[in-house]
Amino acid sequence: MYNHNEYSSAYLCIITSLIKIVEKMPYKWYNYSGNTGLCFLMYVLISPKGRLLPTVHKMNGDPFEIEEKASALLDEEISQALNKLKEEIEQEKRAKKAAPSGSKGHRGRVKERFLASGFDGFAEHEVLELLLFYAIPYKDTKQTAYELLKKFGNIAGVFNASVSDLTQISGITENAAILFKMIPPLIGIYYTENQQGMMYTNTSELAAMFRPYFVGAGSNLFMMACFDRNLRMIGVSRISDERGGASSIIMRSVMTEALKGGCRMAAIAHNHPGASPKPSEEDIAVTRRIGDLLNAIDVKLMDHIIIGSSKTYSMRDGGELGIFD
Repeated sequence: MYNHNEYSSAYLCIITSLIKIVEKMPYKWYNYSGNTGLCFLMYVLISPKGRLLPTVHKMNGDPFEIEEKASALLDEEISQALNKLKEEIEQEKRAKKAAPSGSKGHRGRVKERFLASGFDGFAEHEVLELLLFYAIPYKDTKQTAYELLKKFGNIAGVFNASVSDLTQISGITENAAILFKMIPPLIGIYYTENQQGMMYTNTSELAAMFRPYFVGAGSNLFMMACFDRNLRMIGVSRISDERGGASSIIMRSVMTEALKGGCRMAAIAHNHPGASPKPSEEDIAVTRRIGDLLNAIDVKLMDHIIIGSSKTYSMRDGGELGIFD
């Protein structure tokens, strides 16, 4: 029989050290496979079948010496146990990386569908679900996508919604809402960079070029495109934003853009959110003023495109007051 009192100091050392180690263990180890990491340590350090306590029982000598030996042995056992857990976790990571594509789970299959054929065949909720993968990790986003469509009607409605309205939906974080709000302006940036140097020779081409810049715009925007002598686009710039529509265009901004880098022709565009694209008297007056300013610096105004909710209007084709003659 072991003398319990003789080894109480060593036991106390072991238990105290164990508590300290558990407190300091990385969470992913402590929680590894349903706390098996902690159970493994408990087995090594406490279980009668473990190596540490039987070894302590076999020690002879002064209790203080036993305490020092037990402490040293404890450090060794803990180091070995944690190294084993670490190796198991690394093996699991390597196995996941080496797993065939068929084992990637639902998210992996949705991503592979997109890579294979874009959004062809995707329902609206699946498009939103895929986007949410990148803002809401490790959670099912399908129900959240359904809730978004129920609230806002369609994908355009989701993109047009405010951050505060989006975050009212269960599961939508601020990061997810900002991701949605980034997409419409990103479309404009993509078109600007992708279409530089392209030639535009008619109003339908100009209208198609301008429309992406107004995706998701719930307020008045005013854009200006500059072209060289051969009608190749140089760039597109925003002249005014929601602080005002066509009536508040700053003429100096128009002139500044026109004087940049070889602009010889220009086209302007603004939107009528949720309304008909037919020009107002104010639209016509502002267009005339811009045409006069551009003529003064030998830049020709090609057209003024108005973007409506579903249609576009060319003031050149409409013949408003011969502005473009």
